Amino acid sequence: MAAFLAVVAAFTASTVWVGRSARSIDADALLISRDAAPGIEVLSNLRAEMRTLEIEALREVDSQDPVQVANSRARIDALIARALALPNDAFEAGLLGRLQADLRAFDEAAERGMAEARAGQRTAARRTLGEEARPRGDAAADIARQLVDYNAGVTRQAAERIEIERGRANRLAIELDAVSALLAVIAAFLSLRIIRHAQRAERERQALVERKAEELEQFAGRVAHDILSPLSAVGLAIALAEHNAPTAKEVLSRGNASLLRVRGIVDGLLEFARAGARAEPGVRTEVQPVVAGLQEELAPFAAERSAVLKIDPPPLCAVACSSGVLLSLLGNLLRNALKYLGDSNTREVALRVRPRRGRVLFEVEDTGPGIPPSLAARVFEPYVRGPNNGMPGIGLGLATVKRLVESHGGTVGLRSGSRGGALFWFELPETPSEQASAPARAGTDLLDHRASSL
Repeated sequence: MAAFLAVVAAFTASTVWVGRSARSIDADALLISRDAAPGIEVLSNLRAEMRTLEIEALREVDSQDPVQVANSRARIDALIARALALPNDAFEAGLLGRLQADLRAFDEAAERGMAEARAGQRTAARRTLGEEARPRGDAAADIARQLVDYNAGVTRQAAERIEIERGRANRLAIELDAVSALLAVIAAFLSLRIIRHAQRAERERQALVERKAEELEQFAGRVAHDILSPLSAVGLAIALAEHNAPTAKEVLSRGNASLLRVRGIVDGLLEFARAGARAEPGVRTEVQPVVAGLQEELAPFAAERSAVLKIDPPPLCAVACSSGVLLSLLGNLLRNALKYLGDSNTREVALRVRPRRGRVLFEVEDTGPGIPPSLAARVFEPYVRGPNNGMPGIGLGLATVKRLVESHGGTVGLRSGSRGGALFWFELPETPSEQASAPARAGTDLLDHRASSL
């Protein structure tokens, strides 16, 4: 980043310097093209015209023809007007003022000489033109020469400044280009080092992930073995009790069903962990049996908390996950909702299931106090729990729900419910339901049978 910023700074500095140099060169170029060069042209013509005026004035003494003198004098006036119209500094303005004064003195002397010539005094007229008018004309011509030299000096200085400024700009541009190239090479070298470091870190991270996944699989196996072993013993004890105590058969049957559901959850989570926290391809679970089993299992839990568990009959549909995963998802959300009803007067937890656009939406809504706004954005993070709830747990339930849903290609979220509590929802991809297709297959078989009979 530092090398990149340095390249940008060098480029910006080069642009600013070139712009400044261009302005200086433009100013000198305009000075030459609009002031000095036109001034040299006008003043050179003015000087030559002064010589012509002197010659025409001497000729008029003999020819008595004032036309040429008048024409030359008119051209001089036009050239002086052009010189005055050009940009002039104080020095040029002073010289032009002296030139005009000498021209007026020349005109006065020439006018006296012409008057003497018209009176027949040609000798006196030549003397007046030679001794009085000509020195004034020479002085004016000399001033014109000084102005030409001055403008030539201005042009030379401007040209030298242009040459110096252009050379300086070229040198600076080359130096800044070299600095930019060097910085670009440094940046490329640093980028290469960073890329190699990132690749090395990625390889290390991948190795760590693989090691953690292996540890997770081993841990899951140990935990599953530790859980399933006592569950097997409890299941055997319930089976023996059910055989020896027919009067408690219904209660024992419910306990046995609960044990089977727990075994399903453990088996599903174990398969999920062994798959590297990825869903097994082609796995599917019918929603109705899972929901029915949960309703039966959680009814005593809801009764202990004086709550009503309201589960709308789900439609015939199936989702792309194992039954253990779906049991874990719904069980976590429903138990949380029942546990955190707080002191609410209306104590109700509702589960709604509905398919939509290739997915199945599950909504768990309660009438409790809801989720505090400070926790809404972090409620699905591990070890995040509500303040002073007094309930057992370490805050991994919702984090597990989020991990399971997203790993199966679904989405999960939270919003405020219509009855003031919290509404947790998740979506899972829908798969064709075997229960829904069974009646259709039966109807097709019946039609085939009737057709064959006919």
